[in-house]
Amino acid sequence: MKIRVVPGSCLFILLLPFFVFAGDKARPVSVVTVVVAPVQDEILLIGSVTARRVSRISPRIDGFISAMLVDEGDEVRAGDALLRLDPVMAKLGLERARAQVQEAEAALNEAGRQRDEAAELLKEKHISATIHEASLAEVNIKTAALKRLQAEFSQQRERVARHIIYAPFTGVVARKEVEVGQWVETSTVLIELVEISFLRVDVPVPQIYFEQIRQGTATTIKFDALPGRSFDGKVSIKIPVGNASARTFPIRMEIDNAEGLIAPGMSARVSIKLEQARQAMLLPRDAIIRKPDDSESIWMLVNDNDQMKARPVPVQTGRAYRGNVEVFAAGLHVGDKVIVRGNEILQVDQLVYIAREHELKL
Repeated sequence: MKIRVVPGSCLFILLLPFFVFAGDKARPVSVVTVVVAPVQDEILLIGSVTARRVSRISPRIDGFISAMLVDEGDEVRAGDALLRLDPVMAKLGLERARAQVQEAEAALNEAGRQRDEAAELLKEKHISATIHEASLAEVNIKTAALKRLQAEFSQQRERVARHIIYAPFTGVVARKEVEVGQWVETSTVLIELVEISFLRVDVPVPQIYFEQIRQGTATTIKFDALPGRSFDGKVSIKIPVGNASARTFPIRMEIDNAEGLIAPGMSARVSIKLEQARQAMLLPRDAIIRKPDDSESIWMLVNDNDQMKARPVPVQTGRAYRGNVEVFAAGLHVGDKVIVRGNEILQVDQLVYIAREHELKL
């Protein structure tokens, strides 16, 4: 009897054991442990950074600018001098006022001497009471004159002091509107000073969320200009006057900018926590298998006669939270291990072994 060998049949016979026993070979998988953790409902909105204080500084007296002490971009502290006006005429007026005060003091001293002398003469009956009363009146007149001149001196001294313009708060010179040699009046804007140590983040909130937000509601703020950084904040102000066309209402948060990393005008991504934390069963997104019919399931590890096997469990998913998904499943419990890597082509009750175990990131 002749045996006919069909081309390729030997290869089939050689590979047959591989296909027969491949299903018994354990596959490596990565797993995560099911946990219950507190979650909060959040909304993500876009806002803008604004300055808490902006001052367009004007002089308190007309004058001629003799010196500019700052330039645009300079950081200044409260009380630092920004510019000087020419004080020559004001100082001459101050010297004149000082001389008038000294003259009035001398006149008052003389009037007092004459009053005392008249009192002694009145005792001796060398003068009439009318002359004594006139000396008393003269002292009162000289006293009033001295007070008036002292007030004028104080006014002139203040006028001299106002020839130096000081920073009202710590900030950055955002704009310089004048230069040396320019005559300015009290209505002239000299410098725009912007506070940057504390800033505001203003966010328009859709009307459906406005009532759920309270003063003190916690927020997380991120900036496109600072990738990888986040800042904790709280709602400081709710403004119940909205944009009628957009149906939004502004809220405001204040943020400490001690590091000087944030600047007015930056865009901000604000995550607002709407309610108190609630407990939820969470899994990473990668653990969820979605099928063409929109059903969802996970692969859970089970111990079957001391063998670790993969078994599918139907689940329903809820809200997403920080890269994780809230899950609902009758057969899933806290502490169960769920496959997150290597779950793409598993078969029911396929043998597996744990190659890596991940921690759920919250």
